[in-house]
Amino acid sequence: MRKLLGVLFLLCVSLLGLAQADISDFPPGKTEMVWSLRGVGPAQELRLLVEGLGEGKYRVTLGLSLEGSGAELSALGFFGAPLLVQSMGTQIDLSALLLIIRRREILNVGETYAIPGGSFYVREKGDVAGVTCLIGEFRPADRPDTVIEVGFSLADPVYFLPLLRVRERERITFEMVLVEYRRP
Repeated sequence: MRKLLGVLFLLCVSLLGLAQADISDFPPGKTEMVWSLRGVGPAQELRLLVEGLGEGKYRVTLGLSLEGSGAELSALGFFGAPLLVQSMGTQIDLSALLLIIRRREILNVGETYAIPGGSFYVREKGDVAGVTCLIGEFRPADRPDTVIEVGFSLADPVYFLPLLRVRERERITFEMVLVEYRRP
């Protein structure tokens, strides 16, 4: 159990590092975001509310909803629940995506880009929960059977990635998808 919680904690930190918007990018009023997370383990829902209060101040509310058996959920304990914002068993280094996230405005549909640790192919412009996104695939060089589908918001401030889906050997092992987005 300690090993599992350790892996979960490290992945949670990795996901937080993949923030694609700064808090200061959010407008005055309430921006509400909800992600569905699926993989190995209980289904999860992550809610984030960013409220621009004016004068450079913000209020951030983060919530996590879990669904599972009594045994699965009781093993977490009250303070262990936030650690479940994780890849649910998938151990992938997503740090190479930071370069793409920060430079997404110069990416072109149909192009492949070499990045540290692999390559990124920009597949299409699409819509995720009403947010216009650039959707592509990261292929880690050291994991030929793994494809990570990623969606980057092009205009709306979205704190975490609107789409993160990991496929290993053609099987989805982790999925984090923005399912609701409300602007002020």
